[in-house]
Amino acid sequence: MNQGMYVQSTAAIDGVRAALVAFQTEASQGLASALNEARRFADWLKHEQLAYWKHELRRREELVAEAKSDLHRCLSATIDPRRTPSCLQEKKLLAAAKRRLEEAEQKLAAVRRWIPLIDQAITEFTARCEPLSTYLTSGVSNSLAELDRSLAQIAAYLAAAPPRSASAEPGAPS
Repeated sequence: MNQGMYVQSTAAIDGVRAALVAFQTEASQGLASALNEARRFADWLKHEQLAYWKHELRRREELVAEAKSDLHRCLSATIDPRRTPSCLQEKKLLAAAKRRLEEAEQKLAAVRRWIPLIDQAITEFTARCEPLSTYLTSGVSNSLAELDRSLAQIAAYLAAAPPRSASAEPGAPS
C-alpha cells in the first residue's frame, strides 16, 4: 500500500529546524556556564579561601601569643607576694583566642580537604558532559544538514510537481 505524499508547506520542518538551532545554542551556553561556574568555584576555593584561612591562622596565632603574654604580665604583676592575682579577664581572652585559633585550623583543614574533592567532581562532571558536548557540536550540525537536504528535496518536489486540482487531493471524491 504505497501512498503518495501531499506537501503544501515546509513550515513544520522549518519550525523543527529552528527549535533544534535554539536547543543547540541554549544547551551549549548552559553547559559552558555550568562548567565555568564549577571552575570558578574551584578557583575561589584554591586561591581565595585557602589564602584567607592561612592568613587567619597566622593572625589568630598572633592573637593567642598576645593573650598569653597579657596573662603572663598579669600573673607576674603581683604587688603582694602572698596573693596571686586572678587575671580572670586575661584567662577568658586567652581561651577565646584559642577557640578562634582552633576554628581557623579546622576551616583551613576543611578547605584543603575539599580542594581535591571538588577537582575530582569537576573532572567527573566534565567527562559525563562530554557526550552531550560532542552531540551539540557535531550531532546537531549533522541533523541540521539532514534537515536542510530534506527541505531542498521537498522544495525541488514542490517546484516540479504539477499543481493539483481540488478533485485530485487525497480524500477528495473522484
